[in-house]
Amino acid sequence: MKKILNILLLVMTLSAMIALGVYFAYDYYHDNLKGLNLTITRATDKGFIDYEETHNMVMEICDTANNMQVGMIPLDSVVATLNAIPWVVDVDANINLKTYLDVEIVECEPVMRIYNKNGKSVYLDKEGNIFPTRQNHVPHLLVGSGNVDFSVNDLGNVNDSVYINTELPDLFNVMSGILTDDYARNCVKQVFVDKKKNYIFSLNNTDIIVIFGDVNNIEEKLSKMRHFFNKMQGNPELDNYKEINLNYFNQVVCTKKNKRI
Repeated sequence: MKKILNILLLVMTLSAMIALGVYFAYDYYHDNLKGLNLTITRATDKGFIDYEETHNMVMEICDTANNMQVGMIPLDSVVATLNAIPWVVDVDANINLKTYLDVEIVECEPVMRIYNKNGKSVYLDKEGNIFPTRQNHVPHLLVGSGNVDFSVNDLGNVNDSVYINTELPDLFNVMSGILTDDYARNCVKQVFVDKKKNYIFSLNNTDIIVIFGDVNNIEEKLSKMRHFFNKMQGNPELDNYKEINLNYFNQVVCTKKNKRI
């Protein structure tokens, strides 16, 4: 008998808990949204995504819900709308227990800017994802330009089929090599592609031009450049050079301002 009473007590307790849970769930579902907590994670203080503009965009979507009831907030629409912003790489949206909408956005982190031969440009991140430029934010990045033919409207990734027959993938690889090399990253400011598909570097703090050559042996050539400039550091003879050529096996060919050595 005692065992039966314990079972009944347990059933009644569970039933009460379920009923209470249903009550609070119903109450929570019909509560009005109290506000929006928007967080934008970006690499710099000033980014591509405007906070106030994005905040208003999300609240306009929430206003479509009946009296902004928690259960009617279209979270899928919020996520889809924010993901459509070209500088957004990730979005998370949920309503917390205090009935605030928490939205977290991760903004793209470009590492280079590439201009096509028509003077139009795009940003690229380290994975080769392509993003449009924006006038209100111009980060200081490694620049690529020259004989590069692509449309700035295609976006996507450098490995997409639309870019196969362009110089964009190879230029991206050369510039990525620069950015992963400690010396080159602080030394090279711009990469130019000539009509013969040779890559030419402009450097910081000097008018010496570096003829990198084709896209082959990127690490080896960057290593030769690093060793050459380290060896010549402080040597006044360096001021007499107008270019150095890395496109030769196991050597660096220098051209003085009046002759080749």
